[in-house]
Amino acid sequence: MTDADKIISIAIALRDHFAESGIDAVRSIASKWPRSSVVAVAETPATLPVTGWLNDASQGPAINDLRDIASALHWQQTYTATDIGAPFLERYGWTMLVGPDAPIKSDAILAGILILGPDIEYPVHRHSAEEAYVILSGTASWSIGNSDWHQKSAGEVIHNPPWQPHGMCTDCGEPLVLGFLWNAGAVEKSQID
Repeated sequence: MTDADKIISIAIALRDHFAESGIDAVRSIASKWPRSSVVAVAETPATLPVTGWLNDASQGPAINDLRDIASALHWQQTYTATDIGAPFLERYGWTMLVGPDAPIKSDAILAGILILGPDIEYPVHRHSAEEAYVILSGTASWSIGNSDWHQKSAGEVIHNPPWQPHGMCTDCGEPLVLGFLWNAGAVEKSQID
């Protein structure tokens, strides 16, 4: 299987998780998924230390494919050490699979993978884009809306309407690997609460 085939395989797994989520708003965003399976890997690969945590993630087709091609993807961070602290940045990173500048082109949605290493808190934050996550590997505590922290595990889908506060804490001693889906055509820096 080529890297492009593995990107398509991961993207299809994400699309299917979101389309079958049982959450109408998430299914509506997933319905905008591009019909083309053409992969254009134009960006220069960029790696981050957080990808090393994939070795500790659970087994499964999407995780195994991601592990195989992690070094060929363009990993990014939205924040700086001034925004959120250097220790967080050592255990945080994401890559885009679907979007205007992603391997699979779309101007309607953004989709990709977010990795959080163990024992960090992604502080409660918010943004204008409607968003969904699917947990591909790991268990973590989540704060959604004004609720207390609750554990969520692999397979669960989380929906965040625009501007809803949400945060994650990888307090179970394992990395968290998430698929994300944004109802937006561009990345936006979140507001930390």
